[in-house]
Amino acid sequence: MDKQALLGQRGYFAMVHGVTLKLMENFGDDGLDFRPQPDMRSARELFAHIYAMEKVNAEHLRGSKVSQEDENAAIPETDAGKALVAEMKTVAQLQAFARASHQAMDELLAALSEEELQQQVELPYGVFPRWQVFAFMYDEHWHHRGQLYTYARLAGKEPLMVYSYDH
Repeated sequence: MDKQALLGQRGYFAMVHGVTLKLMENFGDDGLDFRPQPDMRSARELFAHIYAMEKVNAEHLRGSKVSQEDENAAIPETDAGKALVAEMKTVAQLQAFARASHQAMDELLAALSEEELQQQVELPYGVFPRWQVFAFMYDEHWHHRGQLYTYARLAGKEPLMVYSYDH
């Protein structure tokens, strides 16, 4: 994928990200600890995870490797992930973290050359061209946001219409 196509995809992702920020508000501070089962992630943990993955990749993707240790900062079940989640006490804090993390990925993309986007990067789950990681972040976002829509319904909250973009 070339940079121009990836920039277009990130433009759409910005709209998706906006809906996710609204979904955080829908949960409210008092609903962030909702979890459907004791052994499942809470809404707070899922929101933090989605954006921590963007943050981790924004910080490490310029290099040739994003290690499992790097990614552990985004996994709520690890010590580093638990520490991050503990900092996210309110919707406002989660939203600020989400905006900064998403912006960091946008800034990284803007700084990368066409050649750098095509270079191979080692990830804990394989070796891929750098541009592919931006697509993985998009997949990660939709995957967990789908979970959060289910959580919202189970918590008695009406989820947003999936296309409730602000124009």
